[in-house]
Amino acid sequence: MAQLTGCKLPSGYVAVRDILDGKFAVGSRVSVVGLVTDFRAPIPTRGTDWKCQMRFYDQSVEDDDNESLLVNIFRPESDMPDASCGDVVAILAAKVQRFRSEYFSLCTHLATVIHVYETSKIPKPPRDATSALRPSNAKEAPSRAQGEFVSVLHDSINKTRLPSDSRFESMKEMSVNVNKKLCALQDVWDGRFADVIAQIVRDPYDLVDKICLWISDYTENPSFFHFSYTGNDGQTGDPYGYGANFSDGTKNEWAGPFGKRSMQVTCFDPHASVIRSSGLSNGSWILLRNLQIKLGRNGSNLEGYLREDRSAQGPKINVTRLDPTQDPEGISPLFKDAIRRKRDYERSKKDQLKEITEAALAGQKRRADMGPDSEPKKRKKNKNKRKKKRQNSDALQGAQEGEPEGTLVSVPDMNTQVKCENENKPLSLIADILEPVHHETTVDGEAVKLQLPFVNAKYRSNVRVVDFMPSHLEDFSRPRKVSEYDSLSDHESESESEAEATTSAATTAWEWRFYLELEDAVVRPGQQKKRFWVLVDNQAAQCLMDLDASDLRRNHEDLEALRSRLFILWGELEEHKARAEKLAAESTHNRPPDDSDDDKRRAAKTTRTSANRPFSCCIRQYGVKMAEPDRRKADAGDGRRWQRMFGLFGTRVATM
Repeated sequence: MAQLTGCKLPSGYVAVRDILDGKFAVGSRVSVVGLVTDFRAPIPTRGTDWKCQMRFYDQSVEDDDNESLLVNIFRPESDMPDASCGDVVAILAAKVQRFRSEYFSLCTHLATVIHVYETSKIPKPPRDATSALRPSNAKEAPSRAQGEFVSVLHDSINKTRLPSDSRFESMKEMSVNVNKKLCALQDVWDGRFADVIAQIVRDPYDLVDKICLWISDYTENPSFFHFSYTGNDGQTGDPYGYGANFSDGTKNEWAGPFGKRSMQVTCFDPHASVIRSSGLSNGSWILLRNLQIKLGRNGSNLEGYLREDRSAQGPKINVTRLDPTQDPEGISPLFKDAIRRKRDYERSKKDQLKEITEAALAGQKRRADMGPDSEPKKRKKNKNKRKKKRQNSDALQGAQEGEPEGTLVSVPDMNTQVKCENENKPLSLIADILEPVHHETTVDGEAVKLQLPFVNAKYRSNVRVVDFMPSHLEDFSRPRKVSEYDSLSDHESESESEAEATTSAATTAWEWRFYLELEDAVVRPGQQKKRFWVLVDNQAAQCLMDLDASDLRRNHEDLEALRSRLFILWGELEEHKARAEKLAAESTHNRPPDDSDDDKRRAAKTTRTSANRPFSCCIRQYGVKMAEPDRRKADAGDGRRWQRMFGLFGTRVATM
């Protein structure tokens, strides 16, 4: 099980990381504690209870903005908790749930106890934080161990991922003021009028006097039509149900989302005219107001109807286009939730389609191996190999970060203008970071020692920069298309679902991406200094230089600002590197080819021995999947292998 960095969980509590990784069965009860990043105010449900939501994180996921845990709270309105940005919440005996087999969250039940500690009143450790408890109707008082742990957690956890207080309160207030008619498609029923935020998932079908849409917000409703991967469950003809047959089979094929995630909506004038003139199409996000929900012609599936609002003074349009790329910070929380669900669905669909394809190929191979008069060929896979593969995967996911042994001496003349997080974390040498990690397990009763391709670990090290890539600062930033997922605070531009997102070809954004070669500033007696390359991604670079990426070939002011920040980091390295490259180029032109390798080595040595002051930085180790044609090396699945990577994080150049 994952452990929190820097503090030990109280007895009976678990880490958020373990819940998100599925290490607890659905329906099991767990206790967790973390910092609140989002709070959705209570709203009434169909029953007697009200519902509110909290999203929080702990130290097991503190440096990954992509990870947090959601808890759904169902209680009478008088028993509902309240929370502010950065409050610490302790949740005891909540039930693990998994939404539509896609992502894990928590849900309260009768035995769940919730304690919320007000962030401004939490004392410094080792004092007990019980005095910071917000008033509640909790029947069980917090233990002393819980109160002491809350103080330690609040004092040591990384708080940079918290939104500003004003932003938090604005989102909280917005959730209070949301029209009660606004709901997810999973919550609509026959006879209801609702406002919904959804995406058009098929090009509108124009029937002259009306337009038919298929929409989805990526929730499932048991009364929606079920679309399977193989098509419309054998349905032929017009999927809109109006009798128009498509001769082109590809037009009749449903491209998703699959399952009971989509609803048919019939729009009459004046809304139909607006849809035609506004150019709404497959992929457009829309807000539909006063949408009538009722059973369709088949009497089994819910449909939506958008009719003229005759009570309004003049024509009232209940169709509004939504653009997630405009003002990502100001969009509705419900809109953001829908985008997040789409991203999670796309990731899940990609994995499921891969499994289906692999199963189909395996079936074809088995049929090919069978002759008309012969027995099937012996299976190549065996139980032991599958077991070993599962154990390798479990060992990789369960690997824990450890600290290298030995204490490092302090480095003189440290660059005090470079600051890093977790300054109390012990120092690690690059040699220790590069040391392979092994996991001991048992296979068929025999002890086996496996070398892991990587571990998810974080370090603090004293280093100096000896080289960088790309060679020119103008290439430290790169363009990319703006995505609807940019509105999510946990979005990463390198995510697998990026290619699935709706983008505007005319809209681009710039992001940082470059590499630094780091060398130990000091080593133990008898050791040699080691070097390795670390990635500086967009988030790490923004933290490092306090600059937003831009087109550096056109924006000369930003380029000079970047050069100024990096000079503080690496001194005259850029000048040394430029001179070395020039020397290598001149040597290549003026000397025989036999000497060119010597010239390059001399130029490289000139670059790498340039003096600059050492600094302290934070480094993370992680793994990425790479293509691998050699099956013996494909330790990340068929045709893929793990590649160990290192990245900079939590390090900043402090300007004077």
